[in-house]
Amino acid sequence: MRRQWILGGALALLVLLPLGLKALRSSEQKPVDVSVVGQRSITPSILASGVLAFGSQVTLVSEVLARVDEVLVEEGHLVRRGQLLLRLENVALKAEIDQLSAARRQAELTVDRQRIRQEAAVAKFRRYEELRRHGMVDALRYDDLASEVQLGEVELRNSREAVRQSTASLAQAQQRLTKTEVRAPIDGIVTSVSIKQGETAVPSAMSIAGGSLMVVADTRQLYAEIQVDESDIARVVAEHAASIVPVAFPDRSLKGKVETIALTPRQLPGQSRTYPVRVRLEPVAGLKFHPGMSVRADIATAATAQRLAVPLQAVQYEGAAGGASKAHVFVVQNGRVLKRAIESGVSDDSHLEVLKGLSAEDVVVVGPAKTLRFLREGERVQARPAAVKTAAAAQALPGGGTP
Repeated sequence: MRRQWILGGALALLVLLPLGLKALRSSEQKPVDVSVVGQRSITPSILASGVLAFGSQVTLVSEVLARVDEVLVEEGHLVRRGQLLLRLENVALKAEIDQLSAARRQAELTVDRQRIRQEAAVAKFRRYEELRRHGMVDALRYDDLASEVQLGEVELRNSREAVRQSTASLAQAQQRLTKTEVRAPIDGIVTSVSIKQGETAVPSAMSIAGGSLMVVADTRQLYAEIQVDESDIARVVAEHAASIVPVAFPDRSLKGKVETIALTPRQLPGQSRTYPVRVRLEPVAGLKFHPGMSVRADIATAATAQRLAVPLQAVQYEGAAGGASKAHVFVVQNGRVLKRAIESGVSDDSHLEVLKGLSAEDVVVVGPAKTLRFLREGERVQARPAAVKTAAAAQALPGGGTP
C-alpha cells in the first residue's frame, strides 16, 4: 500500500512540475529596451564607399630618358603654373642640337652651290639655244645641255628637301631639350615627389621606377569619388546632398553634393558593377586632407520629410510564401508583448518608415538584440525606465507607470 502511494506521488510530481515551471517562466518579466513610435525626419539614402580626391590632380612623367640633374621643389610646396619644378641633364641633347645645326648649315651650302651651278647651266643652255637657231650647234650637243639643266633642277630640289629634313630634325631635338625642364601644368600644391637627384627618369606610362616624377594637385576644390552599386545608381541624381565620413576621421562628417555620375560602369574581377559618382565637398577648416583616403558616403535619394517611423533595430523579418520577407515588431501593451506585422516605406541609417500596422505613441521593443531575437508573443516584459519617452507611452507599461 505504501509503495502505491509513493508511485502515485512520483507520477503527480512528474505531471505538475513542468506545468509549474512553465507558469513560473510565464510570470517572469524580461527586461527590454523600448522606443515610442512617432514622427521623425527621415532622409532616404544609400550607402557607398570611395576615396577622397582633389579637384584636379596631375601626375608628371618624363618624356625623355635622362638623369635628374636638380629637383627644385618638395612635397607641400605651393607652385604656380609654368614654374620650373625639375631639371634633367641636357648635355647630350645640346650636343645633338649642335650637330643637327651644323648639318642644316651644310645642307644650306649645298643648296647654294646647286643653285649657282643651275644658274650657270641655264645661262649656257640659252646661249646654245640661240646658236642652235642659227645652225651653229649640232642637235646632240643641244640635247645634252637641255638634260643637264633638267638634272640640275632635280638636284636643287633634292638639296632643298635635305634642308627641310635637317630643319625638322633640329626642331625635334630642340623640343626634346625643352622637355628636360619640367614645369607646373596648373596652380596647386606638390603632393608627391617620387624621384631624386641622380636617378634616371624613364618615359613610360607604366608604374616603374623613374616613370613618375611628381604629382601636382589643385587643392582649392575637394571631392569624394564614390563607387555606387548598379542596383542603387538609378536613385542618384545630380545635386543630391551627401554626407562623407573619412575612415581616418570617424567623428567628422563632410557635407557635399553630387556633381557628376558616370555613364559607364566599372567592374573588377569577382566584384559587382559599380558606377563612379563624384561628390563636390564643402570647404572644411582644419581638416588634414589626404587624397586617396577611404571614406563612407551616405547619399540622399529624396528630400527630408516627417514620417511615422521606428528604430531599425526594432524591426524583424521572416520568410513568407513566394520568397518575400514580412516585417514585424513587438508592441508592449499591459506588460506583455504583441507581435505586430507592419508595412514599411523608406529608411535612413537609423529609422524605418511605417506605412501600416502602427500608430503614433505605440511602444515597441528595440533590444537587447539577444532578448529580442528569442522574444515570443504574450511574454511578460519590463521596460527599462530610460527608454520611455512620453506619459502616454508610460501608461502602456506594467502598472500604468514607470516600473
